[in-house]
Amino acid sequence: MRHAVLDLGSNSFHVLVADVDGPSITPVLREREMLHLGREVASTGSVPPAAERSAVATVTHLAELGRRSGARSVTAVATAALRDAVNGPAVLQRLEEAADTPVQVLDGLEEARLAYLGVRASVAVHDEPVLVFDLGGGSLELAIGVGGQVVWATSTPLGASRLSAGVSSDPLATADRDWLRGAVDTAVDPLRELVAAHEPATCVAVGGTVRALGRLSAAAHAQWLPASVNQLSLDTTDLAALRDRLVGVDLARRRRLPGMKSRRADHVHVAAVVLARALERLGVRTVTISDWGLREGLLLDGGAGPVHPDAVTLRDGEVTRLRRAFGSYDPHPDHVATLAGELFDATTTLHRLDEHDRELLVLAARLHALGETLALRRQHVHGAYLVENAELRGFTPTETAMLTTLVRFHPSRGIGSGFAPFEALTNADRDRVRRLLPLLQIADGLDRAHDQAVRGVGIRRVADRIELHLDGGDPQVADSELARRSRLFEEVYQVSLHVDHRSVA
Repeated sequence: MRHAVLDLGSNSFHVLVADVDGPSITPVLREREMLHLGREVASTGSVPPAAERSAVATVTHLAELGRRSGARSVTAVATAALRDAVNGPAVLQRLEEAADTPVQVLDGLEEARLAYLGVRASVAVHDEPVLVFDLGGGSLELAIGVGGQVVWATSTPLGASRLSAGVSSDPLATADRDWLRGAVDTAVDPLRELVAAHEPATCVAVGGTVRALGRLSAAAHAQWLPASVNQLSLDTTDLAALRDRLVGVDLARRRRLPGMKSRRADHVHVAAVVLARALERLGVRTVTISDWGLREGLLLDGGAGPVHPDAVTLRDGEVTRLRRAFGSYDPHPDHVATLAGELFDATTTLHRLDEHDRELLVLAARLHALGETLALRRQHVHGAYLVENAELRGFTPTETAMLTTLVRFHPSRGIGSGFAPFEALTNADRDRVRRLLPLLQIADGLDRAHDQAVRGVGIRRVADRIELHLDGGDPQVADSELARRSRLFEEVYQVSLHVDHRSVA
């Protein structure tokens, strides 16, 4: 069923329209307008008339978008700014009329819980305590949970828009920096023992400004990113360096920084101070960014089934989602995935890779023909583009780069120079991709006719010669094609590969 969520936040108003099928949601429309109500409320205690008129017009527009997009229900929620404003009830009444639906005012604990649910459906983590930071315009929520259960949560008045109303200098003067750090210490220090007692193993941060910080950090290091910053990890020392850079320049210069979105430039430096200081006070060394949060949590909260899949299930589901989105019902990719997995298992003494590499190989095999849904010519290029831009949840940027590279070069003689996702990898990860690619090429070649004639494969090594035994019918591949598909394998592993046609049943 298609649903719409209106999120009336302290920085911005959002609408998310998505198809919800139990624990699965597929976004179909997103729209937002930056209103900065948190700053207005922090400065005056209320929502000024001009801001109220803008809010009403924005809600009218967003609610209409949701309904025109086919949403059968609209859920509207409001957070810190409208919760705290003296005239909040009167403004909310007008917003309910504009939305033609009730607006639920969330308290901080409910915000934290819903953000946690969204994060757990977006970021692959182990079955261990996870600390979630939800940094918004009016407040900073913290939640700790295991699986789908939140075991502790709190809300603090550390919203970036709210705090930006309390600073008077740009670039930030020393007094303003000290004031911001003091505000964070006052709110966070009493929580240190409580957080430590839960022993969170992973820290995840969510929020539009958090994602902006992730893009800025990546741009500062000339780091390649896929379409989404989901599951990008930031070392807190890098975050501190980015904070120092942001607070040291004025608005005009912040807007010119690589990776900066202009609508975030007016308060991103304040957010950097808050996030970096809070992580420091809690002893967190690495934070992972989530694309999903409160809005997705709202959609998932009413769904049936688990919303906290393990890492393998999350990644597998995302690959299935992408395949379905492009109508890929051909059994060929799944069969190639089976053959690739068998080849991996039979050559462990050659490649010396681990189960995580096997998982990526199998997933790449399931996606390798995705581009054929667009065009046969250059289908590997189309497929790589789709993988890079699909906003796959559960994959780190490194894992997405590896998948993209395998899909892009699966029919090629090797990995071409200058391919940005591959160049972004460390030397060790490049070596992993180089060892996986020949296995994908051979598996694809054995089902060249898309008829699943080769049911399975076996490997036998004799000195520096590898014999590939086929289980099933004629693979319908010419000897020259098999030789071409084997060439990269022989180059990478420094062995000769022979396909034993006598073993074909």
